[in-house]
Amino acid sequence: MLRPLHSRPARVRPAGAQSSPDWASALAAGPHYEPPYPGAVQDELAWHLVKYLRDDAVLRSEVEVEVPPGAGHGPAFFTLDLVVEVPVEGGAEGAVRRVAFETDSGRSLRDHERRLRRDATLLAHGAVDTVYRLRGSDLLGHMADVLYLASQWDADVFSERGRINLKTLASPEARALTVRPEQPSVLVPYALGGADEAPERHLWHVANGQAPHVLVRRLDRRFESVWGPYAERPLRRVEPAPLRKAG
Repeated sequence: MLRPLHSRPARVRPAGAQSSPDWASALAAGPHYEPPYPGAVQDELAWHLVKYLRDDAVLRSEVEVEVPPGAGHGPAFFTLDLVVEVPVEGGAEGAVRRVAFETDSGRSLRDHERRLRRDATLLAHGAVDTVYRLRGSDLLGHMADVLYLASQWDADVFSERGRINLKTLASPEARALTVRPEQPSVLVPYALGGADEAPERHLWHVANGQAPHVLVRRLDRRFESVWGPYAERPLRRVEPAPLRKAG
């Protein structure tokens, strides 16, 4: 059970950094692939993701988030695999939107419930605006479909050319789907024994009586009715915390 939380906004900074760089420096850096990443799946995701992001987007890895403490308890700390930050058009100076991409390894119901509470709490505290939960097998086997679906949900994070390229690369099964902004997940089914299915995966699906599919989960801060019941929320609604500047 997560601890009750105060209303102070969450603080966000890259793991291991003394302080975050200022926004002008971040813009100059742009969305670059900058290994090492914490694992092979995160590395693969970052390698592909930077090809399709907006030019003014910033991709960070192992982003530490501090959630305010509850009464009598210390703060809670989380580390996000990858976070994309883009400027908010028409927003306050320096305002950014944060989209987190988390890769999953756990398969049990308890793992799913724990991650759901974690993600909902991060949204409630304004640490991020959107959280994706992606399976490693989907990223390694159907990267284009996963990113295509993300580009349909969060088109403002991707460049126009990136969206066009992803639509070209995506499978007919993925392109046939329409996602709604509030939709928390989507499943893409594939025919058993399709051309893109590796022989070992085909044998696994046959043995388990399960058709191959991609499952993408997404929670959006704007739709609190979807994630709200799972969040350990602050006492009042908070706005996203600004990045801490150097100096």
